[in-house]
Amino acid sequence: MSRAQVPSAVASVDEEAPAPPPGAPRPSAGESLATARKLLRKAGAFPALVLVLVVGAFLSPFFLTADNMVNVVETAAVIGLLAVGQGFVIIAGGAGIDLSVGAALAFAAVVGARMAPYGPVGVVGGAILGGLFIGLINGLGVAIARIQPFIMTLGTMTIASGAAYYLSASNQIRLSGADALPWLTSSVFGIPVPILVFAAAVVLGQLLLGRTVFGRQIYVMGGNEEAAHFAGIPVARRRMAVYLISGLCAGVAALLLVSRLTTADPNYGAGYELACIAAVVVGGAPLTGGVGTIRGVAIGVLVIELISNLLDIMNVNPHVQLMVKGLIVIVVVSLNRRGAMASGQTIRASFPLAIALVVGAAALFGVFGG
Repeated sequence: MSRAQVPSAVASVDEEAPAPPPGAPRPSAGESLATARKLLRKAGAFPALVLVLVVGAFLSPFFLTADNMVNVVETAAVIGLLAVGQGFVIIAGGAGIDLSVGAALAFAAVVGARMAPYGPVGVVGGAILGGLFIGLINGLGVAIARIQPFIMTLGTMTIASGAAYYLSASNQIRLSGADALPWLTSSVFGIPVPILVFAAAVVLGQLLLGRTVFGRQIYVMGGNEEAAHFAGIPVARRRMAVYLISGLCAGVAALLLVSRLTTADPNYGAGYELACIAAVVVGGAPLTGGVGTIRGVAIGVLVIELISNLLDIMNVNPHVQLMVKGLIVIVVVSLNRRGAMASGQTIRASFPLAIALVVGAAALFGVFGG
């Protein structure tokens, strides 16, 4: 399908509005405010990222150091890869979501470790094929069998987790030597390989989604699946493709985790599905689909990981950390949602939520001495 066949609103995703001609009347205060709001929405989670960096630098001299920043991004690479795949699934719409990514990571890690007798190639091939297999099952279920994505991926999450425990006999599988893929823990020109892998996934994902016919078809599907059908887009094949991408990302993430810990564990990935979904939404991609970028997903990952790192540096209670991160996800998403800054009405609508959260915090830390 040519670009001309795609609705203009999608085809112009990355285009900027033309500058006003010389001598044109100055915009009114209301127009300037509306423009500022549009720019803020377009910036997505980037202002939140800057805010976290500034606040972190103020709270701790150890936060904004080169070593700590490298450590944060390297640690974020695993969740980041899962979030890239999740981003494709969510942006494609159709109530798309992949709850199986954490279990797919564990399954891919165990399959790769069981292929260790065939050497490093077996480990890499086993993990990639394991992740792709889970993606294929999800794609067939959602796109062909028409099973609701939440139910389908919940089922594959359970299946993949059970398979990981079965193949590993509920034990860790230790790898050594070349089978542990030490090259994935090395550096290239001083940059850790996991960071390079994550960066490559973000760049390739952004190019695929924002600069190809495939990507524009994904946006059309996410915005209006019925219109996508009428436009001749092969919706079923595209939906299968995004789940395969998610499975592939889970397989690569498994390799990064196995190389770092030199073991394959069926417990890997527990809770990762929620973390990467939160990162996607914080990065500006609503669960309704049709909106978002892989660049924004990467920023969402960094926001969440930087907050976690800052709380660790400040020795905040781990249980309190969970509450703080959940609160921040709610706040950032409420500010980034489409139209959230379009009028004061939507801001006033958030007052009951804010009051409930404040009262709940007061009860927890005041009355119960949390």
